[in-house]
Amino acid sequence: MHGLSQFLQFALCIVLVCVCTLSIQLAALAWVRCFRKSPRLARAELDDGELPHVLVQLPVCNEGHLAVRVAAAAAAMDWPRDRLTIQLLDDGDAHAHDALSAAVRAVIPADVDFHILRRGSRTGFKAGNLAFGLSHSDAPFVAMFDADFVPPADFLRRTVPVLLADSGLAFVQSRWGHANRRANWLTRVQGLLLDSHFAVEQEARFRAGLPMSFNGSAGVWNRIAIEQGGGWTGDTLTEDLDLSMRCMMQGWRGAMVSDLVVPGELPQTAAAWRAQQARWTKGHAQTARKLFPQVWSSSMPVWKKAAMTLQMCQFAFYMLAFSSAAISITLTTMGVIYYSGVVQLGWVVTFLGLASSIGYLWLGQRMLGQHEDKLVRSLLLAVIFPSGLILSNTRATFDAFFSSHMDFNRTTRVGEIQKGGWRGGPELVVGVVLPVVAFAEANWSALFFFFAVSGLVSIGAMGAIAPRAVRQQITPGE
Repeated sequence: MHGLSQFLQFALCIVLVCVCTLSIQLAALAWVRCFRKSPRLARAELDDGELPHVLVQLPVCNEGHLAVRVAAAAAAMDWPRDRLTIQLLDDGDAHAHDALSAAVRAVIPADVDFHILRRGSRTGFKAGNLAFGLSHSDAPFVAMFDADFVPPADFLRRTVPVLLADSGLAFVQSRWGHANRRANWLTRVQGLLLDSHFAVEQEARFRAGLPMSFNGSAGVWNRIAIEQGGGWTGDTLTEDLDLSMRCMMQGWRGAMVSDLVVPGELPQTAAAWRAQQARWTKGHAQTARKLFPQVWSSSMPVWKKAAMTLQMCQFAFYMLAFSSAAISITLTTMGVIYYSGVVQLGWVVTFLGLASSIGYLWLGQRMLGQHEDKLVRSLLLAVIFPSGLILSNTRATFDAFFSSHMDFNRTTRVGEIQKGGWRGGPELVVGVVLPVVAFAEANWSALFFFFAVSGLVSIGAMGAIAPRAVRQQITPGE
């Protein structure tokens, strides 16, 4: 038993060091964001007659009115009509295609070069859909918007000239806004998390010249980079990260146009958010499994390999948190007294993680100059709610490494019922059982268990009542 105790405490130390590394990365990015100036983005000054042909791709799948809305917004963008092609890439149900086509055609001006394409197969999911659209156009620049985004009219005027002025840029990424941020506390939290992702993490990577990832929507690509990077491939659920990292390995760079905001919509139920985060987590893990051998066998500098590894490994937090909890529960059950070094390491990692997370979230609001009402409560919930994803994201990580099953379920929209998956039962069960362990703990892990329990119960409870809540938002005739 003594040998097993030593092994488990050693394993716990490994897990804690890994968590500490992720926290230090977050703190380092925050430091860069604060103290490193943003590079000046050059913009090509061209007359309208000199502007290049741009393809705008709108991948949709049973999006209903959102597909019509994004199509109308794309058609209203300011760009010479003879140099603009828009593709609505319909991956939805066949029986709804004709109705969608009619609804979209009704809002598109006659002088817009607009195409509705349907491939009849979901092979490769979104990546396959984008690749299918590319095969029908030879435009040198490609903009992309998911169905829940509404691009402003000047979007192309503010992004394409950046690509024209710097031939080394693979893509230009704008910042996401949140049209339904104040719908409920869950959307407020998501707004905080995404604000910090763009205003701190992405901006810091751009300022420091680190590899950065395209976010899948509200950006423009140089087509040469897409082709040299190997094109869109559907063997991961995060085709944006996958292609971005392959391009970064070939020396391409990404850029942020941080003052350009494209509003989108956030998942309004716990079930929808949990499914979205599980898909993103699984996709990150799949990309890491796929690209790690290529990254570390390449001739890139070690710093670049490390930066790419840390970026792809952000999925590991949930698996590490789960492993930490499982080991701590086992040690408590065994009645083991922790070595003092393990306890001290636990305290350091716990408080470093909390400080870096809260500081990262607060900095995101400060850098954007936003005045989030009830900020303290929002920050607390922004730490608690993600803790409720430990079970689902850990399962997604294991699926990525030990299962070949691929199932791309797009994020559920308002007025829809989340199909498949659990409703919140596992989180509620674990959330009820964990307090017993938390009260038994007399050391650093009690604080961790507090946040884990709070998150699991919150997400579990919201997930359990989600079907009823969503149905109440549907009015007769919708």
